[in-house]
Amino acid sequence: MLKTWPFQKRLLGWQVSLILPVCLVGTSLSILSTTVEKFTLEDLVQKSGRIIVGKCLSTESHWNENNTLILTRSRFVVTDALKGTPDNVVTVITVGGTLDGITQTVSGMPQFVPEEEVLLFLESSRNGNWKLLGLSQGKFRIVRNDLTGESEVVHSLSGLQLYDPATRRLSHSGKPSRAPLNQMVERIKRLVAR
Repeated sequence: MLKTWPFQKRLLGWQVSLILPVCLVGTSLSILSTTVEKFTLEDLVQKSGRIIVGKCLSTESHWNENNTLILTRSRFVVTDALKGTPDNVVTVITVGGTLDGITQTVSGMPQFVPEEEVLLFLESSRNGNWKLLGLSQGKFRIVRNDLTGESEVVHSLSGLQLYDPATRRLSHSGKPSRAPLNQMVERIKRLVAR
């Protein structure tokens, strides 16, 4: 029979109590993400029905027809229409929101706030509304760089796992990427013109 000392029992208990939460946290990271096809900028431009630079005017949450899902309608004034019809205002529908004291969220589905400036890649839904292409892949926030004063786009893919069909691999979203807005817009215009 193997003899154990009292400190060994405590040590083993400590290891289990530390390892179990670490394992659960690691597991929960993939549970709290949505898996979507990974899109390059070229894919976003090609697959989008509309690409706009705009400012969020308002957001309003409502129930779907069956009262089973909260949808949020966000209205944007268009400051630059890069692809699609040049309407002055665009309405985008996203899944999730808060209504009647109930909050529904979808990992990887971005939210909008009034006065937020964005670059959006949009596709038409079955009912004719505009929705983001590839969930948060289709939203670039526009922020001002404190050092240069220039506008930049920030692309956050938080809550997404990206599936690359070419490599058949999943990748987790990393930290948000940044790029100058004017360079991004020029690159998109070149891709649209192809």
